[in-house]
Amino acid sequence: MKLSIRIPLPLLGLPLLLGSIESLPYQLPGGDASMMSNGGFMQAMPNGQPFAGQQEAAPGQLLQMAGTAVAGAGALQQGAPAATGLAPAAAPASAESCHCQQSGSSEVGSTCSVSKVTVHQDHAANQGISLASVSAIWGSSTLSPEQREKVTLAKVSESSFMCLDDRVTQPSLATPGGDLGEFILALSSYLQERDPTGRMLPSQEVVDALLSKYLQQIPDSRPMVHCTDDRAISHLEAEMPMENLDLNSPPDHVKASLLEKLTEVENHGDSHIRLMLKQPQWFQLNEFLAPMAVKSFYRLLWERNPKLKLHLLVGQSDPMAFLEVSSGELCHSGGVAPMLTPRTPERSVLISHLDAVSLRRQELAAFFTRIANASPRKINKDQLHQRLDRHGWLALETTGSRIASGLPFYTLTYT
Repeated sequence: MKLSIRIPLPLLGLPLLLGSIESLPYQLPGGDASMMSNGGFMQAMPNGQPFAGQQEAAPGQLLQMAGTAVAGAGALQQGAPAATGLAPAAAPASAESCHCQQSGSSEVGSTCSVSKVTVHQDHAANQGISLASVSAIWGSSTLSPEQREKVTLAKVSESSFMCLDDRVTQPSLATPGGDLGEFILALSSYLQERDPTGRMLPSQEVVDALLSKYLQQIPDSRPMVHCTDDRAISHLEAEMPMENLDLNSPPDHVKASLLEKLTEVENHGDSHIRLMLKQPQWFQLNEFLAPMAVKSFYRLLWERNPKLKLHLLVGQSDPMAFLEVSSGELCHSGGVAPMLTPRTPERSVLISHLDAVSLRRQELAAFFTRIANASPRKINKDQLHQRLDRHGWLALETTGSRIASGLPFYTLTYT
C-alpha cells in the first residue's frame, strides 16, 4: 500500500448568506486499488460500470459565495479543526425504533411486487452457508409463501440505510457505515468535485452546518442511522472513565471530552466507520473528514435532533455469508427495494443493497449540487452522482474485503 504524506491543510470558516452554505473542498488523496482484491469479493458495479479512479477536472480558482459572511467567518486557519460548542434543542430520537415497512410485505402499492428470486454464487468458500442452503432459505426461483415472508419491500426514499453488519435484527436496507457512511463519502466526493486541487478543508463549523441542512430535507420516516456496539461503549466507559454511559444523552460535563474520544478507532462499533478512521487513505478520504462528520453527528444527536438515530449492535459479529440484494427494473425504477433481516435465531449474514443505495446517492448528489450552485462555482448533478457511485463501490470493496474475507458471496435478485 502506498504511504501518504501528511500535510496540514488550511481550514475555512462558515460564511452564511440567507441560509446558504459555502463549503470549501479538498482533493481526495489517491488510493491503492490493489488492496481491494480479496478472494472473489470483487464484482461489476451496477449497470455494468467497472470501478476506476476518479477523473480530475481542471483546477479552478476558489470562489466565495456572493454576499456578506457572518463575523469571523471565512478566515483561513492552519492545523486540525477544533470542535464547536453544543446547543440545546427538542425531543430525542428513539435508539431502537424500526423505520421500515411492515415486516413480511412483498408488495408496495401498485408499483412493485416480488414472486421470484434469482440466486448467483459469485464466490465459493469452504465455510459458511452453501448455495443449496441459500436457495432453500431465500429461494432460487418462484418464492414459496415462507420465503416470500422473508422479504419486506420498502420505498428507498422513506427508509433509512442501516450499517453493513450481521448483528442487525430487523428487515433493513444496508450499506457500509449506514446513512452516516454515505454522507461522509458524498461530502468527500462533493469537495473533490468542487476543488480537485485539494488546497482547502472545511472547518468543523461547515461540516456541522452541512449535516444540519441535509437533515432538514429528509423525511421524518427515515432518520440518519449510525451504528455502534456494546463493546465500543464499554471501551468508552473505561477511557472516560464513567459508568452507565448513554451515548444518546450523556451528561453535559463530559460532552466535550467524549466528542474527542469518539474520533478514536476503538470507540466505534461499526466496522466501516472504524476503517475510515483508521485507514482513511484506503477510502480516498482526507484524514480529518470522517472525524469531523462523526463529531457533527453526535453534536446534533445531543441537541435532540429527531432525524438522527444511533443504533446499538449487541454481541459478536459472526457472519456466515455475504448477500448482495437487488430488485428487478420495475421495482428499482419505482424506487422500491427488498429488505432482508441479517440476523435471525437460525443464522447471521452480511447484506448489502448496492443498487438501492445508488438512489440515495442520487438524492445526496442533488443536495450538494444545490449547495454548490448557490455560489458562482457550479457542479453537475449527474456527474457528482456517478462519482458517488464510484466512491461508494470503492468503500464497499474496501470494507467488504476486511469483514467478509473467506465467506461465500451470493447475489439475490428479486423480481
